[in-house]
Amino acid sequence: MKDKVAALVVTYNRKELLKETVEAILKQSYPVERLFIVNNASTDGTGEYLKELEATVKKVRVISLKENIGGSGGFYVGMKEIICEGGYDWIWMMDDDAIPFDNALETLLEYYDSLNNRKKAKIGVLQNKRIVDKEWYKKNNGKAFPLKAKIRIFGTFVGFLVKTSVVEKVGFPRKEFFIYGDDVEYGFRIRKHGYKILTIVGSYIYHVALMNLFDYVFKKRQLIKRGVMRLSPWRMYYVTRNTMLTFRNPIIKYPLFIYYLLDTLDWYLIDKASARFELKGLMDGLKGISGKTVKPGQKLDEM
Repeated sequence: MKDKVAALVVTYNRKELLKETVEAILKQSYPVERLFIVNNASTDGTGEYLKELEATVKKVRVISLKENIGGSGGFYVGMKEIICEGGYDWIWMMDDDAIPFDNALETLLEYYDSLNNRKKAKIGVLQNKRIVDKEWYKKNNGKAFPLKAKIRIFGTFVGFLVKTSVVEKVGFPRKEFFIYGDDVEYGFRIRKHGYKILTIVGSYIYHVALMNLFDYVFKKRQLIKRGVMRLSPWRMYYVTRNTMLTFRNPIIKYPLFIYYLLDTLDWYLIDKASARFELKGLMDGLKGISGKTVKPGQKLDEM
């Protein structure tokens, strides 16, 4: 009997990108059993698009939220709904700006099926390899590549295929993170339960915004200089705070505290708003404060 996979996408105000993600999921060479889409109270016409989609595609299930509870909250709600409905072996999670190769799911499961039962039992997550080059994606989409597994210390919710049996033991992502870092914290929790997280090189997913929490923490300056990223000040709050909430071990926590403190001083010379939000995130993280404490788009004078 074939494994049953529920795909899960969380979206907010990215209708055109979402359409590409949905199309790519629905034409997988290994069909998903159902596609769950959590709409985080979008205001750009996403709701209307999803209503029509759900009416015409039977395997699509839309969960419409009355307020934006962030990616963390959206994945929490979606995963909980999938587990409550039951009958699925895996949950394949991704953002609304991720486009999996046509054979991305098939190749993940192909690798898994090649293992013996002892090795299968140790696996908690199979992760698609993320790429940022869209031209390479267009040229190679659907091609077969040799598959190679690499052990990860954490995962990212972009092509994150997790066993439902693991979710039932580990629990759900921390919805109070709101955005950023929920996947890192969740990956660490999965590993603490004794499961492996593997990236399968050769099973690809194109990600429009190829970035993760560690990029924000350790590569921020380089990426800004290259013009790759510039976080809104309010977003910097959540990146900083959630990093501190994730790493509670003093061996990691205090070096991170020093890093963020120095980074805050550096930001004061460039953008005081970014510095203030980063400092607030650092202090709130040390105090253990979580939740949607800063509103999306919040300005410095509103703090």
